[in-house]
Amino acid sequence: MSDSTGGVPPRDPQDPDERRPGTPGPDEPWQPPYEQRPAEPQGPAEPQAPPPAPQGPPAYGQYAPEGYTPPPPYGDPYERSAYGRGPDAGPVRVGAAFSWAWSSFGRSAGAWLGATLVVLAIGLAASWLLTPSLRETFAALGDPAGLEAAATVELTLTDTLLGAVLSVVSTLLGAVLVHGALAATSRGAATFADFFALRNVPAILALGLVNAVIDLVLAYVPGIGGVLQLVVSFFLVAAIFFVVHSGQDAITAVRSSATLVARNVGTVLVAVLLALALTFAGALLLGLGLLVAVPVTVLLGAYLFRRLVGEPVAPA
Repeated sequence: MSDSTGGVPPRDPQDPDERRPGTPGPDEPWQPPYEQRPAEPQGPAEPQAPPPAPQGPPAYGQYAPEGYTPPPPYGDPYERSAYGRGPDAGPVRVGAAFSWAWSSFGRSAGAWLGATLVVLAIGLAASWLLTPSLRETFAALGDPAGLEAAATVELTLTDTLLGAVLSVVSTLLGAVLVHGALAATSRGAATFADFFALRNVPAILALGLVNAVIDLVLAYVPGIGGVLQLVVSFFLVAAIFFVVHSGQDAITAVRSSATLVARNVGTVLVAVLLALALTFAGALLLGLGLLVAVPVTVLLGAYLFRRLVGEPVAPA
């Protein structure tokens, strides 16, 4: 009985032409196994869309748009800022600052008049409520003896605490106008909403307390206490701008202001004297001139602040 191979003849090991299944014959080209075949060439990779270009800086009082990368903060607030030298780079002149402030006020006079009226009204009401000696003085008008008694009354602990509260309120009201002035330095003019887009409010209130403590301590210095108050106020004139614009805390803003003023004493002194002259002239016009003098004075300070820390100012 013969073995069955299922229809396939047995392989003869002596036959050189005999080949295994799957191997090429003598007339067939040799091909490597499937695993070793070279990879088929691929077409060029599809180009990827470039990343979106970063957007410009946010408007004053708004959040930064997506994709915007802010410039690196400057470590020393008195050296040239990360914005570089703007088109108005050069010597900082008070005359140019006043000209810019007047033009900027003219471009947004309605917003400034409205905000100044609100600030002055609240300030007068706060002074009336928080200053008992002021009420006594007005009540004694026409009575020389009463006026003398009101002028010689001694400060009590209540008067001191009320004075501190008034200092905080005054600093907050001043910050309202500073917000509008700094917005104007970015766009050339301010809107009414810019004044009340308050930022860094806790530091503003803390700065008011610091001012109150300084005034209280210097008030008890015999002889030269009043002069020291003027000197300290002069060196702290830029503190509110550092709090609002740079986001500094109250103590840091005090140090920054003192350093900035010390490096620019002449310019700041001329600016302060000009601001006092404008305020005095505005008060002479039955107080109505303050509606113009106060905005121009704050705009003057904002312009000088931005220039002295090395930042550009938008043309008015």
